[in-house]
Amino acid sequence: MREPIRRRPLAARGAALAIASLGVVLGTSSAYGQTTTLGATDFTVALSRMDPSGAYDALTTDELSGFLSAARCSCPINLGVAVGINSDSVVKLTASDSLTATIMVGSSCDNATVTTCISLGTDLTLNADSTSATETFSTANLFTAVANGGNCSALAATSTNVWAIVRQNGVLLTSQPYVSVGVGGTGPTAPTAPTATTADSGLLVSWTAPAITTSIQGYQVLCSPGPSTPPSPSFDSCAAALLQGGTGPFATLDPTLICSGLVSVGTNSVRVKGLQNGTAYQVAVISIGSDGTPSAASDSATATPGPTLGFDDLYKQDGGTGLVACAIGGAQAREGAAAPTAVLGALALLVASRRRPRRRARPCRRARRASPRRAARRAACGLALVLVTAGAAHAGDEEDPDRITHGYRFGEEPDAPMFAPSPRNWNFELRFSPYFPAVDSEFADRGSAARPFEQTFSSKQRLLVGLELDRQILHRVGTWSVGFGFGFYTASANSLAADQMTRTGDETSLRFYPLAVMAVYRADFLHERYSSPVVPYAKLGLDCAIWSISDTAKTSSLQGRTFGWNAAAGVTLDLSFIDAEAMRTMDSETGVNGISLFGEITHLGLDGFGSSSVLRLSDTTWVAGLMIEM
Repeated sequence: MREPIRRRPLAARGAALAIASLGVVLGTSSAYGQTTTLGATDFTVALSRMDPSGAYDALTTDELSGFLSAARCSCPINLGVAVGINSDSVVKLTASDSLTATIMVGSSCDNATVTTCISLGTDLTLNADSTSATETFSTANLFTAVANGGNCSALAATSTNVWAIVRQNGVLLTSQPYVSVGVGGTGPTAPTAPTATTADSGLLVSWTAPAITTSIQGYQVLCSPGPSTPPSPSFDSCAAALLQGGTGPFATLDPTLICSGLVSVGTNSVRVKGLQNGTAYQVAVISIGSDGTPSAASDSATATPGPTLGFDDLYKQDGGTGLVACAIGGAQAREGAAAPTAVLGALALLVASRRRPRRRARPCRRARRASPRRAARRAACGLALVLVTAGAAHAGDEEDPDRITHGYRFGEEPDAPMFAPSPRNWNFELRFSPYFPAVDSEFADRGSAARPFEQTFSSKQRLLVGLELDRQILHRVGTWSVGFGFGFYTASANSLAADQMTRTGDETSLRFYPLAVMAVYRADFLHERYSSPVVPYAKLGLDCAIWSISDTAKTSSLQGRTFGWNAAAGVTLDLSFIDAEAMRTMDSETGVNGISLFGEITHLGLDGFGSSSVLRLSDTTWVAGLMIEM
């Protein structure tokens, strides 16, 4: 017979229900966390200027200190203020917490009794899901707050604060975040000591930068008389109308006198173009603040544009016949810059492809660590290694009987443990040499005293940098290879005036890139058979030098080619004797067989094989560098 259901008394059921409800509340509180009161250190406040597209560009601390000079007073711009909760502080919020931030300008705005602070825009809302918000306001509000009804265009340099007055669930925080910004003052400082040097249809203008440039975005040059088509001003014309302080034609900033674009901070000279030869010009320079306000003009300098003579002009004037070339637009472009990049990229890929995964430790090395059967396993390992090495040598001898594959390198004793080096296929060289191209030999051969190259660039040698990659194809009584070379040489100098003595503000340059293919022989059997660290070698090949001549006075450059031949003899010094074990490890892990220093005497016969109508670039010089065998 089923027992009747027993019901607890009503009071007992009520108590149980209350306990259960309390458990639900406690569980909910545990799930959402407990509200924690935030403070000023839990927030960030950042000011940004707005670019023409409306995007924010955050101001650095240095920029904030001098961003808004008094010249900005009559020309207000918009700034953006962003308030954010630090990522480490978001975890302090619960899902039910709500934050509001009122943006205010003034001093001590965190004190509720202060009445001089000005509110900017509407309140911003933040919470655990939306941790940042932005507001846009006019700089006029900053000046109003600081000047307090006075004349802000004469405001002395001072500072104010932009506050985010935060309420958490309707309650003010005990400390409030803010950021300081400089307001007022004289604005950017003008450059000093301007100079002007004649150039063809232009001037080279130089100056000394102000001592402090943190609040400057660049410079512009003014010319009087102004150019026929002046560049656009990079400063705020509204603010420029308020500035005075220059001298002569630059007492006020007239946009029609601008003769250069914006020159970035760190560059203290610019070539001004579009001027008339034979006309005297006064020039001055202004600084432009990061807020777009200009400085007063610097002191002025005077110079007169005139024709200049670059290297190509002197060469042709002296009767040179080797500039059989085509004109390429853009004389100021760095011709051939892609070629060195492409060569370096290809070599980097080659070296990367030679990397091999770390080899597992050989059984013989494990045998040395395993003591119970150490002697027996060492003997077995040694025998196996000898057999493998002998087999590899025999296999190589079938193809190349004279190829030597000793199991040790220079710096080891002959009875040291044998090591099988990785296959040798490539040699890579990084080459450096002093160089003076024999351009003027053309004139010497004719009995002429003209020396246009030396007259333009001086008689000093300049650096020729080269790369060479040799593919080993045969190992018979040494190593025979086919080599491919690439080099870079440049000479530049200021062009000459019509008197052929005075240097001008124009620049002329000669660059060439010698490309070579050659046969290479290295007597490395001396290293392999006799452990000699010194290995002699010889090279013989053909060259083609791609050259270009540019001049800042011209809108195009000249480019051409000179063919020739090359020959070299030198020695390498194998560096494995410094640390043979490290060299073996590098070989095992990267496939690099060895690293050597080298020195050679080389002749580049870049004279068109004796032609009288090419630009001669020959020289006999010494070369030193680093060689990597792979």
